[in-house]
Amino acid sequence: MDHYEILGVSKDAEQKDIKKAFRKLASKHHPDKGGDPEQFKTVQKAYETLSDPDKREQYDNPNPFEGLGQGFGNSPFADIFGDIFGNRRHNAYRPQKNPDGLVDVGVTLLQAYTGTTVVVNTGYGSYEVNVPQGVADGTKLRLANRGPVRNTELPPGDLIVRLHIEFPNNWGRDREHLFYRQNINAIDAMTGCTVTVTHVDSRKYELKVPAGTVHGSRLKMGGLGMKIPEYGMVGDLYIILELDVPIITNTKDIETLNKIKQRNIYGKQIYR
Repeated sequence: MDHYEILGVSKDAEQKDIKKAFRKLASKHHPDKGGDPEQFKTVQKAYETLSDPDKREQYDNPNPFEGLGQGFGNSPFADIFGDIFGNRRHNAYRPQKNPDGLVDVGVTLLQAYTGTTVVVNTGYGSYEVNVPQGVADGTKLRLANRGPVRNTELPPGDLIVRLHIEFPNNWGRDREHLFYRQNINAIDAMTGCTVTVTHVDSRKYELKVPAGTVHGSRLKMGGLGMKIPEYGMVGDLYIILELDVPIITNTKDIETLNKIKQRNIYGKQIYR
């Protein structure tokens, strides 16, 4: 099955139709929605090829001369095939432009969350690059005809901008989901409390921590993860709670804790 069949579109489909078909299938097969991870990867690969004009052109028009004249060894037919196809094969593999350039650029998690524009400085130019909202670490953006020119007789290659996301302390990411480690007092975790969570974009939210919460618990804040418009996805923010044990030296407080221990309440984990 080829990429067009995987996405369920015709070979003359426009980009908007390809994107629409991908979003529908990505939502259907996404692992977080109970889909098949392998099928999701297959759909992703098909979209990555057909959504890129250069990759789509290569996919639609593979090199027709690849392999011709090979496998004949010292056969008398080798020279014949070489004469017939040699010139064409030579032209097919002749460089058509200068090689592409590659530059690594760091962006903050906030910039990846909101989308931004960064300036890329190279030894041969300075360019503005639009970083799309929800971009993943390691994403490569292509700037056509912005690469280095080593051979002045050939047109310039492309500039490949590889993005690396820089994470603040206590923050992490898994696809469209965000994670944040929040410290709270162990006694607050026992009795229940409300904590203030500061999002990566500086917005503040109140989060209710239920009584009996244990170390390492994850509380979900829906819809506060990465927004990825290209895939039609909005992730969640998970707060990972880490408990700080207070230092208690007051005699009366210690006596109270001992009474709680004696009633077999302290340290008991409740499964909900």
